[in-house]
Amino acid sequence: MEKTRVERDSSNYFTGKLGVNLNLFNRPVGTEGRTDHFVGITGNGNIGYVSENTTYLLMGSYNYVRLRGETQIETGYVHGRVTFKRKQRLSYETYGQLQYDYNRGLELRSLVGAGVRFRLVHSDDVRLNLGTGIMYEHERWRNFQEARYIEKHIPKMSNYVSIRLPLNPYLELSSIHYYQFGYDQPSEMWRHRFSGDFSFTMKINNRFQLITSFNHTYETRPIVPIPRYLYNLTNGIQVSF
Repeated sequence: MEKTRVERDSSNYFTGKLGVNLNLFNRPVGTEGRTDHFVGITGNGNIGYVSENTTYLLMGSYNYVRLRGETQIETGYVHGRVTFKRKQRLSYETYGQLQYDYNRGLELRSLVGAGVRFRLVHSDDVRLNLGTGIMYEHERWRNFQEARYIEKHIPKMSNYVSIRLPLNPYLELSSIHYYQFGYDQPSEMWRHRFSGDFSFTMKINNRFQLITSFNHTYETRPIVPIPRYLYNLTNGIQVSF
């Protein structure tokens, strides 16, 4: 979300980015000389409209990996966000999201939320922001071990810190990290989630950039039996408009 923030001084314009990463290769496995074929694609994009006092953002991502003729990974999300009083140090946000991750068992995550955003540092070199708010999250998980579905409805607090830091005229670091928690009343337990993203963007020209991203998530009490810590490292190219 933070990588889509618009920093121009003007208003009443559209902006956006599109990125794609494609992997296609084969490799021998085992002593029989069998060859496995691997196909992977990652795509992401966003579009925003900036008015005098409000920013509207719509963003999405899709990740697909196929190996040995079977789908190994399929994930995606769509996120919409509106920021009011965008030019002030204290602004207000409302947002909604739809997400799935079939191979982990997440059939659907839908959420809505609202909060405040505080501009701690805003200069030509560093932009540091803090945010906090509340959200309502609905999740539907598939427990593969027990062949059943589990649904959760949990109100949560959502807090984040973000930074954008130009390292030189051609390279920029951006990062955002979330801490979200809520009480699962039917299970009588607190659930905590830590997630974050580090991105390095290298400018090729005014339209094209190379981007390397590392994102990770840690759940203290996963709803279904999956690893608590997950991470993903990607390299790709994006176009800005």
